Amino acid sequence: MDFDVRVRRLIDRENTPVKAVCSVTFGHQYAVHGVKVVETKNGRFMTMPYETYTDAEDNAKRRDVFHPVTNEARRAMEEAVFAAYDAVKATESTENDIED
Repeated sequence: MDFDVRVRRLIDRENTPVKAVCSVTFGHQYAVHGVKVVETKNGRFMTMPYETYTDAEDNAKRRDVFHPVTNEARRAMEEAVFAAYDAVKATESTENDIED
């Protein structure tokens, strides 16, 4: 699958593990916005955009509005997102909205 990743915002603050917000286009046909790069002491990972809701017991819940279906698809998307993040991070040093 062909991924086009745009890093929309770098976040360089110590009080949050979120380091970037990205948009990903798939095969020049579909796009998902709000994909996040997160770095914790346990490593780096990607999160999907989500919606929050309250269940019948009044518990706050979260549900991804988009997600890769297979581990292979997730790994491929992560590689593309991390590569774009690393490239932008190498040239940017402060929190910014990234211009296209």
